[in-house]
This record gives sequence, C-alpha cells and structure tokens, in this order.
Amino acid sequence: MNAYNVLIIGSGPAGLFAAMQLEHLGMERIAIVDRRPYPAGGLLNDGKLNFDYRVGIDLDELKIDPDSAQRLMEKVRQSFTRFPECKQVTFVDDDEKIRELGNIAEEHGARFIAPEQWHWGTDNGKSAVDYLRSHLKKTDFLLGTAVTSLAKLDDDTCLVSCSHQRKKVRYTAKAVLAAPGRSGAYWFRDVASKMNIRHNFGPIDVGIRVELNRKFYDAVTDVVYDPKFIFHTTRHGDRVRTFCTNPGGRVRSENYYNFKLINGDALSGRKTGNTNFALINTVSLTEPFSDTTEFGHMIAKQFFLLGGGRPIVQRVGDFREGRRSSRSTFNSATRHFGLCKATYRATPGDITLGLPARIIDNLWESLKTLDKIVPGILHPSTLLYAPEIKFFDTHFITDENLETNVGGIFVAGDGTGKSRGIVGAAISGIIAARGIAKKSS
Repeated sequence: MNAYNVLIIGSGPAGLFAAMQLEHLGMERIAIVDRRPYPAGGLLNDGKLNFDYRVGIDLDELKIDPDSAQRLMEKVRQSFTRFPECKQVTFVDDDEKIRELGNIAEEHGARFIAPEQWHWGTDNGKSAVDYLRSHLKKTDFLLGTAVTSLAKLDDDTCLVSCSHQRKKVRYTAKAVLAAPGRSGAYWFRDVASKMNIRHNFGPIDVGIRVELNRKFYDAVTDVVYDPKFIFHTTRHGDRVRTFCTNPGGRVRSENYYNFKLINGDALSGRKTGNTNFALINTVSLTEPFSDTTEFGHMIAKQFFLLGGGRPIVQRVGDFREGRRSSRSTFNSATRHFGLCKATYRATPGDITLGLPARIIDNLWESLKTLDKIVPGILHPSTLLYAPEIKFFDTHFITDENLETNVGGIFVAGDGTGKSRGIVGAAISGIIAARGIAKKSS
C-alpha cells in the first residue's frame, strides 16, 4: 500500500494548480488520481480565462479580500499566459469603448463586466494540459484509476481505495484534496455523505444557448471577447446572465448518463459565421424540495424525451409567434431564417415545453433587454437551444483553508462549489494547497 503526504482527486485546473503550489512549498510524495486516462476537466474545453475577481469566484466563500484575490489571480495568470497558444483577446485598457457599453447597459437596467481575457481554443486543450503537467516534477499521476471510497484510519490518515484496470488498489495520505470537477461532483457528494462531511445544495444555472449571425454581436465581441451582461428581471426579481460567449464558434452537446446538455466552444484555427453564448437563470430552491441537482436533471431528462434523444432548438421568429420550429420550415428563406445556419443538429421544437414558465419569462425579458443594448440579437433567424444547465450545486462548508469538518479532507474547484471556471478553480486549488502545507508544517 503506497503512502503519500497528499493525494489529490481530480486533474483539472484545481488539482493541477494545487499540486504545483505544493511542490513550490517543498511538499513531497504528492499524487493526482483520476478515473479517466487523459483527464483535465475544464482545461480540455474552450479554454477561456477571465482575470477579474468579479468573475468565477465568490470572495466570501473563499474568505479572501479583493487584494488577495488579485494577487492569486496574477499568480494563475503568469502560469497560463506563458503557454504559447494562449492569446489575449480582451484588453481592459480599451476604456472608452468598454465604458460606452457599460453606460448603454446601465441605461437599460443591466450590468456589464469586461474582464481581461485570454483564450487558447478547444483544439489546443490537450497542449494546454501537457504544458501545465510539465511544471510538475515530483507528483505521481495515477490516471485511469477510480476512487471507490475514502475512510479515516486510527492514526488520522486517510485510506483511499481505488480500482485500476479492474484491480483493487489502496493508498494512504495525510491529506486528501477533492477536486472532482463538475463531472465527479455527485460521486464525491455520495462519498462525503458516508464520511459525514458537511455539505448542502447550492444554486444551479438553467437556461438556453443563443446562436446568431456573428455580425450582430461583433460590435461587442470585438471589444470584449466574452462579454458579461447581468440582468435582474422586473417580474420575478431573478438573476440572469450571459456566459461563455464564442465569437465564430460552434454549438455542441455534452453527454451525461441519461440526457444531453447544450454547450458551446470555439476553435483557434477555424471560425464559423456565427457567435453563440449561454443565457442562464440562477435557480435556488428551499423547503420542502431543495435538491437543485434533481431539479436540473428533471428538466434535462424532459428535453431528452421531447427531442428524441437530442436537445431542442427553436428559431426566434417561431418563438415570437408562439409556435414550435419544424424541420420543414427551419431554413425558410421567406422567413429570413437562412441568415443563421445552425452549427449543431438539434431537434426543431418548442423550448417552452421543457422549461418552467418562470425561467422562460426571465430569459425572454433578458433577451429583449439585450436586444436594446445590442440591436439585432432577436433577428428571426437567431437560434435558441435548450437545455443549457450548469451544475455547481454541491456546496461544502469549509474554513479559510478549504478544509472540511473532517480533518485532513480539503476541497476545491467547481465540483465542490468553490469556483466557476478555470481561473477560479485554479485559485481555490492554490488556497487549499497552502492550507494543507500549513497544517503539515
């Protein structure tokens, strides 16, 4: 049975940056375990980086102040921006145009955030992972190894039971950092429940992905690659935001166990004639039903059934008229639908059949506001794909070191409710690593 000082579950940005920080602090006998043979969480997706503490992290959750957040962000920035394929795409010193967009948004009751942004594209994802892994000189990678259980031993070390190529293997560690990402969030929640690690249900984001002819949005994305518009709706007082904008990008799906979700990305070397972005409504639940995970799964499964195993897409022109989109008229020239050619083959239909009325109200109100800020968004050809759901909903109660109530078990990253996005996950990994090092000293 191999013994480690620190065993990190998950090799995404939280896990990798935690390992780099631990090595920097002089820690030895570190291992990263992951159930997949070549995993890296969000690093293999589009590769957008937002360097602004208002995006991707919650200062109160991480128990840090804005100055500390900026210092941590700069540390992450230095690592990523040395990767040759990572290019700056938003320059925040372009104050006049950014200020003008902010003023227009404010006139219509919205908030506009323009972070410094860098991007490497989905086609460079594996190179980005290899680049970060090359920084690790003393860390063992236990890939293709699924953690099956965690337990505390009498000497207060952690026993980590795993399965590798159908063989059972076991490791001990003085500290375990769980950074399972969104894909492993519910697995770790089950493990945590058995260990009496305190956690609860956080909010999820439910909405749509909008795809439109890029000429309507270029005036914004030429200034800010991934613009952040935040709305608080007048009817329900709910929060809606744009997320993950991809100029010249494509819409794609993500496969889950028994449903599919919509997402979007962009390649660095090949562009489409469209732009896509998510428009998502933050949803929190209280008594008697607070399980936001199950709520999101119910919505996703409903769309899976309605779309015959695929997500649903609807033209804005059809949505306005209260009718479903159909295959026969989907590219109708007389209805001006040809201006935006779909980059993903979803099932034409009616998104209002799968989303709750309150969410539809919020999304439509926000789209109409956005169309006032950026005229043309609601051209009849614009496509509305559903469902887009972001599961950040398992939240763990931790101290300032991101240590849980069970000593020696730390958490980090999106899958544990500590971040939203690559930069935020990396920051949480660094904080947890410092906490582990402090405890071991």
